[in-house]
Amino acid sequence: MPSTERLDLKIKRLTAIEAAYRAEIKRAHAGEKDDRERKLRYERTIAKYERKMEKLLPKIRRLREIRTAMRDR
Repeated sequence: MPSTERLDLKIKRLTAIEAAYRAEIKRAHAGEKDDRERKLRYERTIAKYERKMEKLLPKIRRLREIRTAMRDR
């Protein structure tokens, strides 16, 4: 398997994980609006997934830069 295909698979996997994190954040925001009494729980969930996204996004960005550099050669 060529290295560009491997990079594409990694990027695809990581973007799917990112989409799942975004969906969890969206669900937590909706739950926060509906259930004011348990707001702290939803805030923790939102913070957790935002931290995970902060770690994940630079990896995706770096892989995309590497992929474009490889294709430009």
